[in-house]
Amino acid sequence: MVITAFSLGLDFVGWLRSLTLEQFLLIFWPMIFFDLTRSLGKSFISLAYASKLRKRTQIDANALIVSIIVPAHNEEKGIVRCIESILESDYPGKEVIVVDDGSADQTYQLAYPYYKKGLIKLLRREKPSGTKAGAVNYGLSHASGDLIVSLDADTLIERGALKEMVKSFDDPSTGAASGNIRILSGDGGSRNLLVKLQMYEYIVALELGRRFGALLSTLLIIPGAFGAFYREDVRSIGGYDHDTLTEDFDITVKLKKLKKRLVFAEKAVAWTFAPETLAAWKRQRIRWTKGQLETLWKHRDTLSGKGYEKKLFLSIYDMIFSDIILLFIRFTWGLYILTQYGSNIVFIAIVIIIGYLLMEALTIASAYILSPRIEDKKIMALVPVMVLFYRPYYAFVRLQAYLDWVLKKKSVW
Repeated sequence: MVITAFSLGLDFVGWLRSLTLEQFLLIFWPMIFFDLTRSLGKSFISLAYASKLRKRTQIDANALIVSIIVPAHNEEKGIVRCIESILESDYPGKEVIVVDDGSADQTYQLAYPYYKKGLIKLLRREKPSGTKAGAVNYGLSHASGDLIVSLDADTLIERGALKEMVKSFDDPSTGAASGNIRILSGDGGSRNLLVKLQMYEYIVALELGRRFGALLSTLLIIPGAFGAFYREDVRSIGGYDHDTLTEDFDITVKLKKLKKRLVFAEKAVAWTFAPETLAAWKRQRIRWTKGQLETLWKHRDTLSGKGYEKKLFLSIYDMIFSDIILLFIRFTWGLYILTQYGSNIVFIAIVIIIGYLLMEALTIASAYILSPRIEDKKIMALVPVMVLFYRPYYAFVRLQAYLDWVLKKKSVW
């Protein structure tokens, strides 16, 4: 066994040394020119300019009234914890609006005592709207705050999160702010491997991805789970639309069309619960991917670049390339390698695995350096699982979602 591994190692080194630079680039060009450059760019730019997000002018954190809208459809498992976390917030000028969107469980009954005490507004729709957008719009019609904060019913905010969110609106050009969302546990309370992988994923997506977008002014998604907008801005664009599964992405693009500045409120931390089973996770990700396609198609007028900011134009194209086109490039690349270099597939696979492991390690390390909340660093040990299993499987799930969108299969809230 040891001799075989040693022999393989020698053969690998010999094969690698035999390659010319042109041959190496011909084989590994997608990994080098797309993935490596993006990984290095995101990490180094985010680390180099991290202080830019933190240096904000000081404003009176209590100057704005905040309306927190919680859309809830069959949320009896988490609605009490969500309401309690809002009420425990140290922000005094808040209005809490819970919208029971035709729940068939005990959501309304569990929220009612808080309404009876005058702590929240409780709105009930006997017939569900069928979309999260419909529930949020119903709450919006009863909101009186300067800022609207959308908060999922399975999400808990930290005590100082609202105050940190309001601080993000110190610049008059700011139109919306993204909260910093983390995963607390699975939706059933456990932390199995799938939940831990999602915890890892959220840290990278928020601390690195969203921060990078905010620094370059290319942020395109203010999450519906925890995001803030000016009430008048939301009303001026007709509120949330019902025609996409990702109403948060849709309304963000609508605000970007108005040339609003979008920011990342890194210290406004909220905790949510993740799917614990692969089936539930897959349904969620298919819904997200289809919603992304629906929204991009809806706003395809931005692809011309006419009448809009160049950064919006570039942001849309970057998302299309990195999330869609690059996915198909990778699959085509894999087929090309199998058909053209089948005899050396083991050696090529070794280079690819080592390359992606190093990039993933750099990514998660950068995210942890930037994070204002350092959780259990043992999660960094999941780098091999992310590279070898999670991300490849997610790629196939996204392909299925694209097919579902083409075939017009429906998904519901």
